[in-house]
Amino acid sequence: MNQKLILVVDDEPQLTEMLKTRLEANDYRVIRAHDGVECLAKAQETPPDLILLDIKMERMDGYITLRRL
Repeated sequence: MNQKLILVVDDEPQLTEMLKTRLEANDYRVIRAHDGVECLAKAQETPPDLILLDIKMERMDGYITLRRL
């Protein structure tokens, strides 16, 4: 079976770790980014099937990130 790739974007490491653990337990591959800038780079490098994107982040918020995606 081909695992779906999910990009989890949040500036809170504990939250991204919890989501990563739960998603991997349900047979998803997970990559993480800590802000919008990192999200854009990782999404271009390895296009995910789904992005879970936080709205309130310091470096680049989720709204700007979404528009640039």
